[in-house]
Amino acid sequence: MRAIVVHEFGNYNDVAKLETLPIPEPGPGEIIVRNKSAGVSFAASLNIAGKYQRKAPLPYIPATESAGIIHAVGENVSRVAVGDHVMCSVSHGGAAGFCKIEDIACHKIPKDMDFGVGASLITSYTTSYGALTRRANLQRGETLLVHGAAGAVGMAAVEIGKALGATVIAVAGGKAHCETARRHGADHAIDHRQSDFRDVVMDITNGRGVDLVYDSIGGDVTIQSIRSLAWEGRLLTIGYACGEIPKIAANTLLLKNASAMGFNLGHFFGWSPGGSRAQHIETLDEMVAGVLDLYAKGLIKPEIGARFTLSQFNEALDAVIDRKVDGKCVIDISEEDY
Repeated sequence: MRAIVVHEFGNYNDVAKLETLPIPEPGPGEIIVRNKSAGVSFAASLNIAGKYQRKAPLPYIPATESAGIIHAVGENVSRVAVGDHVMCSVSHGGAAGFCKIEDIACHKIPKDMDFGVGASLITSYTTSYGALTRRANLQRGETLLVHGAAGAVGMAAVEIGKALGATVIAVAGGKAHCETARRHGADHAIDHRQSDFRDVVMDITNGRGVDLVYDSIGGDVTIQSIRSLAWEGRLLTIGYACGEIPKIAANTLLLKNASAMGFNLGHFFGWSPGGSRAQHIETLDEMVAGVLDLYAKGLIKPEIGARFTLSQFNEALDAVIDRKVDGKCVIDISEEDY
């Protein structure tokens, strides 16, 4: 099979190379997935550079989200069977013709679902669903502010927020990205390149502020987001796309009786130190089931903003980092990759 392989940490254009490897064999409790699509994310560039909080063991195959068809199963596998269509949260290995994973790392999807959509749902939508429902307890009638609203997790937060009955204010960079956020259900869209988002938020809410902020950006955006909160509002931090981890002054929370919280989907995947996926599989299954239920009801409609081939993996990362993709960017695996 063909695969993107990283032998040393560095800039992905220098160290992520297309290679030919043997197709893996499953051990007990393991499955082999014939990948059809893999998600490409900003986090992948950090991982390849060795700057992610969870360093990959070298050499490794990047991409932690994929979708495909079960090709083979090992002993003691009952969760899935050969031929099932699945979406997978893998430690590494999505950018390849085949990947070997634990059976509990995959979830069945409908056979008419686009595999690119599956690769989008498993991480981007499950992150936003878990963050908004399990962690922040977003309620019908509340006001939700979403940063990065045209990106994969931001778009998911907009759609899920609307499905939960919230009024959604989206923040994005540029007219086109704002239109994308509106198309996916945002009640209001703010172009942060043209206006100070906090000023517009306070105008929209008649000076009250928002109940919940979904922040995947970090840096000064986080600080201004706290200032955009209503009394007893909540800040939900899920990532730092700007590259700067903010330092929150405790008094800014005190003054508004506000809360700051985080959500890390990787914890449920078993990526936290000392943890395992098996410990959290029931909770993870519940979150994934919630996402699939919204999809089945037509309340979420993932957008695949760009599709590349496996050999174009680096170009795909360029597009994501340059913010040229609305929604999810995916790699589609072709016959020559098997």
